[in-house]
Amino acid sequence: MLAQIILRDREVTKVEEEVRIKGAPVSRGVAIGALYILQSDEKWSVPEFTISPTDIDNEIARYRTALHLSGQELDKLMIFLQEEGSGEAISIVEAHRLMLLDPVVTHDVETKIATTLKNTESIFVKEMGAYIDALMATEDPIIRQRVLDIKDLLARVLRHLHPTGALSCLNIPSQSIVCANELAPSQTAEASPNQIRAVVTKFGGSTSHAALIAKAKGIPYISNIDMSGLDSFGGAIAIVDGHLGEVIIHPSQETLNHYNAYRKDFCEPSINYGGSYIATDRTLDNKIIEVQANLEDLHDLYFLKELRTKTIGLIRSEFLYLKNNVDSFCEAEQFELYKKLMQLSGNMEVTFRIFDIGSDKRFVHTEVIEPNPALGCRSIRFLINHPKVFSTQVRAVLRAAKYGKMKLLLPLISDLHELREAKAFIENVKQDLKDDRVDFCEEIEIGCMVEVPAFVIMCDLLVRECDFVSIGTNDLAQYTFAADRSNPSTADRYRHDHPALVRMIKRVVDEAENAGIDVSICGEIASDPAYTELLIGLGITKLSCAPRFIPSIKEAIRKIDSVVARRKAYERFRI
Repeated sequence: MLAQIILRDREVTKVEEEVRIKGAPVSRGVAIGALYILQSDEKWSVPEFTISPTDIDNEIARYRTALHLSGQELDKLMIFLQEEGSGEAISIVEAHRLMLLDPVVTHDVETKIATTLKNTESIFVKEMGAYIDALMATEDPIIRQRVLDIKDLLARVLRHLHPTGALSCLNIPSQSIVCANELAPSQTAEASPNQIRAVVTKFGGSTSHAALIAKAKGIPYISNIDMSGLDSFGGAIAIVDGHLGEVIIHPSQETLNHYNAYRKDFCEPSINYGGSYIATDRTLDNKIIEVQANLEDLHDLYFLKELRTKTIGLIRSEFLYLKNNVDSFCEAEQFELYKKLMQLSGNMEVTFRIFDIGSDKRFVHTEVIEPNPALGCRSIRFLINHPKVFSTQVRAVLRAAKYGKMKLLLPLISDLHELREAKAFIENVKQDLKDDRVDFCEEIEIGCMVEVPAFVIMCDLLVRECDFVSIGTNDLAQYTFAADRSNPSTADRYRHDHPALVRMIKRVVDEAENAGIDVSICGEIASDPAYTELLIGLGITKLSCAPRFIPSIKEAIRKIDSVVARRKAYERFRI
């Protein structure tokens, strides 16, 4: 049975009558899982007591610590979303981050603590509650969304001031369908598609912040569902049809068979195609196109094995680092993490991108806060300026490379000097390892991310000093069009089919071919079937995308004739 395939470790005995509940579709997709009822905790019950004047400074310090920790959590959410979703999702979390700096949150609360001599959490809840009540006086749906944002922030800060087991999507059972009256944006941002099959709520339209984030993550979402009708079905097997906006509880075998027939629309790659796919795919005219995987979570490796994917085209090491809760940048911890990655990868080839970090991803202990981090000291620039961070990671990577097939990828390379400096640095690290008599992989391929126009202009020279290149179209488009990809107001200028970007891709492909090295694409464009024919027409034979997109990309490849694709690319772009 399909339900037994999806819920591998759960026994399914279906004797209950099928129940169908109609709602409003918010995020498309189909999912099967067990209903998990997430109870609301909006009473904000906290103790209230009087403090002595000598305790004022301690209470304010405790409050500032809670704000700081909340800010760190939001920074991590933004990092996860930068590579995972839409600009809207990132801007939502950024707005929450800015709310922590609002005078109502900072100055007003601290003043009330000092003047009323009441404990911090009681003052914070009262101040935020009064703000919420004032906003609730209007029926404006935009204001209602603002209220939900404030409640979300209230719960986050309160969790650090007065832990009460606040709502979270981090610790629910795997393969669940989460049901709640309303989900806060950060709860949805915390949700992993590998853990949460779908979301069902009473409130929240297609433009709500939680909905925008769910869409970015590829999680099916239905709203306008009466939660009182679901309370008695906790733990029951259900189907969520995000296309029709329907929840089907205790589905019949006939219903299961019906949805199995449409499995290519499901979001879970291991369900979509299971073991029916071989490692490579061919176009209609028998041209091999290799579909690789972008990875930022060790858990995804299990799905790659079911998909029979042989190559990991991109490991985003900064995400891997954060998602595995590594506490420091010490070599030993990084080595154990990367070693585990290589051991779990088995015979898969792994392309490991070194830290793409800077002041925009504030998990490095640095005092530098740049006004425009996208154009500042990030990626390879940051690493060269912070040799301790760079050398520690390279040492750990080279040691872990002994346990599998690894290639090393350098981010944001813009000129020959930068590339040569980074390669010389790696050679020096190798010599240090030799001097320390530490076992490591001496022969490792080194490639470059193509992310800035300067690389494209100079690519005839740069590719001759690379073992391979990987085109990161997200940043390449951003820098080419001078359009922030996380800013909704410039979304219309951020186009993957713009002739300028297409010509850049073609130039890199041609120069890589002349130099006899491999070229792949690992940006957003590689995950969208709408662009697969264009990329094949430009000569791309390696596409790297998030695991959940692999089935749809493989399906698209099988319907494409590469000769026709090449002709269409020429006719449209004259290249």
